[in-house]
Amino acid sequence: MAAGGGPRRAMRRKYVLAFDARRGTGVREHFFHFMWGYLLPAAHAIIHLQSHTVPQQPQDEFIFGSCGPVMDTKTAEMARLLGVEYSIVQDEREARTPGTTTIVVRRWDSFICDYATYSKLHLAAATLRLLRQAAEYRSIPPILWSARRITDDFRHLRHAVLASVPPREEGGSCGDDVPCYYILRRSEEPSFYSRDDGRATRPTYGTNRRSLVGIEEAAAALTRPSREVGVFEPGVHPLAQQIRTFRNCMGIIAIRGAELANIVWMDPTSKVIVINAGKFHLAASPAWGLAKLLGIKYIEIDWGENPYPHLSDDLIERIDGLLG
Repeated sequence: MAAGGGPRRAMRRKYVLAFDARRGTGVREHFFHFMWGYLLPAAHAIIHLQSHTVPQQPQDEFIFGSCGPVMDTKTAEMARLLGVEYSIVQDEREARTPGTTTIVVRRWDSFICDYATYSKLHLAAATLRLLRQAAEYRSIPPILWSARRITDDFRHLRHAVLASVPPREEGGSCGDDVPCYYILRRSEEPSFYSRDDGRATRPTYGTNRRSLVGIEEAAAALTRPSREVGVFEPGVHPLAQQIRTFRNCMGIIAIRGAELANIVWMDPTSKVIVINAGKFHLAASPAWGLAKLLGIKYIEIDWGENPYPHLSDDLIERIDGLLG
């Protein structure tokens, strides 16, 4: 009871969702590491906290750290999908005031990258890498003991987010009569990522890294009476539309890139066809590891080191055979 005899009023809880810069090499200004190293594990933490909220308790407030102007838009969209009060601050340290709880968000991106790498290594090489990682972090690498639990967390998050996405809207390039596949178009580079005058920690983005050429012609050539192939550019759509499109399609065709972070929303019966073209820091694609964890069929086509491959007749024929 309060001093005046009335019921004690519950206090609003505030949480700072902090990025863990101690682990992993990816930066949160880029889409894959933003999604899997910050936004999605932060959303999972929010969903967990909301499930333990008691009746009559004031709504919690969640404070996100800025991930750059492009990604901050997606942060705001996710917070609105989850129906929570939120703010985005430039410096998380300034938000750590008395009475505020700090949650260091898990680096799911690091786990996915490790899982993909270890899954493609021979036993001796994997063992040596594990020993080095154990010595570096002075603990047992999570890859050895947490794969099942983390995958369960992925699925729980997927279910909760899909339940919050509004029904399908008009505007997609595919109809409802036949199975629909999409070729993903990468977005042009926002000025924030420019090498010349951008402010991003790691410059270049989207088409300035790699991109498929001849997408519209390839989509037309791959369309059949039994299937429709459209073109979808994730980066120009709100997060809800990205989630909805990946959920509803039968499969996607894409060059290796950060857009594949969205395959988490796909049905396990869908297909992911990825053209590996260009040079990569990681030999094993993180998206390949994610697909393996989620049981999604992921097919790779190795197509040289040119980061701007044309969807030629030969490549279209390969893709056509894989679509079935």
